[in-house]
Amino acid sequence: MAATVIDLKSPAVPLNRFFQRGIGSCHAYLTLREDYRDHVRLAQREIGFGGVRFHGIFNDYVGVVHPGGEDPDGGPRLNFQNVTKIYEFFVAQGMKPFVELGFMPGRLASGTQTIFDYRANVTPPSDYAQWARLVRRFVTHLVEHFGIQEVLTWHFEVWNEPDLIGAFWTGTQADYFRLYAESARAVKSVDARLRVGGPATSKTMWVPDLLAYCEEHNLPLDFISTHHYCVDADLVQGVPDGPMHYRGVGAMRRDIERVRAQIAASAFPHAELHFTEWNTCPAHEDVYGKDSLFTAVFALQTLKDVSGLVDSYMWWTVSDIFEETGLSALPFTGKYGLVNLHGVKKPVFHAYRWLAELYDNEHLLNHPSARASVSSSGDVRVLAWNLPEVVETDLGGGDWKVSGAARTDTFTLRDLRPGRYRLRILRSDTTRGDALGAWRAAGSPAYPDAAQLAALHAAAEPALIRDETLDLTGDLALTLDLVPCAFARIDLQRV
Repeated sequence: MAATVIDLKSPAVPLNRFFQRGIGSCHAYLTLREDYRDHVRLAQREIGFGGVRFHGIFNDYVGVVHPGGEDPDGGPRLNFQNVTKIYEFFVAQGMKPFVELGFMPGRLASGTQTIFDYRANVTPPSDYAQWARLVRRFVTHLVEHFGIQEVLTWHFEVWNEPDLIGAFWTGTQADYFRLYAESARAVKSVDARLRVGGPATSKTMWVPDLLAYCEEHNLPLDFISTHHYCVDADLVQGVPDGPMHYRGVGAMRRDIERVRAQIAASAFPHAELHFTEWNTCPAHEDVYGKDSLFTAVFALQTLKDVSGLVDSYMWWTVSDIFEETGLSALPFTGKYGLVNLHGVKKPVFHAYRWLAELYDNEHLLNHPSARASVSSSGDVRVLAWNLPEVVETDLGGGDWKVSGAARTDTFTLRDLRPGRYRLRILRSDTTRGDALGAWRAAGSPAYPDAAQLAALHAAAEPALIRDETLDLTGDLALTLDLVPCAFARIDLQRV
């Protein structure tokens, strides 16, 4: 590849931190676990996410609808003790809840069908008035406890993937729209300034339908939320029965552009757009797509490609303490987290950390797989990665087949301020910064002991391949060698 020139005197643009505005998580009750909370604290210290979204705040585990008794207003007794503990923790971490209104409490449900290991009820309410009462009382409690100025910074999203009828929703589209209408009116009845939206669908489905429905019925719609993955599939529990095709990383941008156009053509052209779930693939046992170096370079490429097109883009998820199909049976099983169940950092954790540590002024490069930023004092950070082409996926735990070649990149930093600098270059590849590879090399222990865990934590950190102090004036050329799925960072800091 030809040398890439970074002209430090040319105009820069503000770094768009949409990728830090939220992160996904598993079901609400799980967030009370202390080891899970340690993973969130780690992510906040080293990355810093502005918000969090998770399923199941109304699940029976959380206990919002008490199993017996009536409140004075004539509905089932409500209890917000666990709700308060859950949201207090995230607010204390500087995270704004992206509140997913779901799933259906047992006492309000019209049926018994559930999904996932934690038995989330996915049926419509037996009484929509009681559902509206629950939402209204719930939002009122949040406002009373946290204050209206805080809760005005939150979002209220109606349900999760109702388009997957028979999986996340047993009703029809019309039933979901009725649920949306009741929910939106209930949220706005507490304070009209509170933000509500949906349809929270898989594969960007139902967006024009909800926009049209809200226009026709004069309903509030402050934002559109939806989901997508790069492997073309609906929800997959276990190993899929048939082939699932990798759509190519460019598909992620095309999805977002299509939804943006749908919003622009609607009666709500200024609605926010939030992709509240994304990852490589929805299959639960996809180890290569979730735990490998490939995951990191896929994320880096996607986040460069879609920058500026979406208000938030929430990686699914923060931690492998994740119970949709039960807790991981092994340290690496294809869960969605940035860290595994022991808190060992996956390569994608470092991808996010390095992006978060870019300076606020970005120099736009003609290099398709690199980014550069500069601080007000003249420090420079450059990221580069090598994303191979996917030949064939293996969603049952094996490695995908990919095609790519090693690459050498040269970056010329032009018009550096004269002075002394510390140069550091870090890299993640198959030798260091690959937690999955290190675990496999150790014999894939199912229950690693303290010494094995310490070794995994160390091996998961990127390698420092160059560290020196230089007296510089004018230009500096630096090269990076990147095998497929490797990614690297250049730090040049004035001393």
